[in-house]
Amino acid sequence: MLPALRIENSLRLPDNDQWQLRFHVESENSNRLYVIAQNKKKRYWACSCPGWKRHRTCKHLIALRIPCNETPYEINIINH
Repeated sequence: MLPALRIENSLRLPDNDQWQLRFHVESENSNRLYVIAQNKKKRYWACSCPGWKRHRTCKHLIALRIPCNETPYEINIINH
């Protein structure tokens, strides 16, 4: 059974050519929104925040218990 992640429908974003299961997360320190999504081909999760862009790890993925460093990982998204 895949781990489940509840996402509010208002936070969901449409898939694009490279990314699927896209949704917004809020920054803890500002009013910015970041996008978390799964790479369609390699199946790893990424975030648009500066931490992930620089280090391939971030507190947003860690808080959701999603592996960092481009590790493939599958979850079941539940619309809330």
